[in-house]
Amino acid sequence: MTDDAIVTPADLARTYDGGYYDDPWPIVEQYWDVMDYKSRHPNKGSSAVASALDLPRSRIRTWLDGGAPDAARAIDVARRHNWIEISYGHATFDALNALVANVFSSGSIASETYVPAFALDPNRRQLHIVDGLEAVGIGYEVVDDREGRTDEARPTEHGSILGRVLAALGAPVGSKGDQRVTLPVYLDGAPTAVRETFVLCYLENRANEHNDILRFREERGDGYLRELAALIENVSGGSVSVSEKNVILSRDATDAIGV
Repeated sequence: MTDDAIVTPADLARTYDGGYYDDPWPIVEQYWDVMDYKSRHPNKGSSAVASALDLPRSRIRTWLDGGAPDAARAIDVARRHNWIEISYGHATFDALNALVANVFSSGSIASETYVPAFALDPNRRQLHIVDGLEAVGIGYEVVDDREGRTDEARPTEHGSILGRVLAALGAPVGSKGDQRVTLPVYLDGAPTAVRETFVLCYLENRANEHNDILRFREERGDGYLRELAALIENVSGGSVSVSEKNVILSRDATDAIGV
């Protein structure tokens, strides 16, 4: 794992319910300790392993029989797909960043399952959604039987784990209207290209052109709107204003963005 990893195994583990434990991460570490000890002492039984590691036998018996904490399995999947322990500039992170932007602007993460879904508006260019899902290395399906609602792209494999990675990156889980939403912290120190991708994906989903300027409406708190306007200003170099629930790009900002 790189020292500047944006999502760590612990971050992903802590998206899980620890059950009896306040923090699921130490349980993952204990599981790894048990597996490591067993690999070096294959003839030891559960009692001996528990005694050697000072762990309850009842906790490790299932692990020695092939079970594992959900968080540990998720970390294995995320590592194989390069979703965690990576930093800015990694191709997979670029795709994850685009998907986070799409959760904020046109998608959602289900609060119970953590499976993400991305709205596909036929009137907008949204290849960045499909490209992002393909770039993170999983299949997806387009759900079109939504009784008059916009089609959605949804992962067909490891969707819950991907959603948890996006949540660890700062994407909101559940209804965005029922919570205080803030932009991802990783954008604060991100390279210009990362911030540009986030803004471009957001505007592709939300912005409309009127009198040669881009504008869009968001039913979010004033703090979020001003935070978003500041990000667009930083990327475009032009002024961006907030009026009630509307974010309005100046002509200079619109020309610079070129959406």
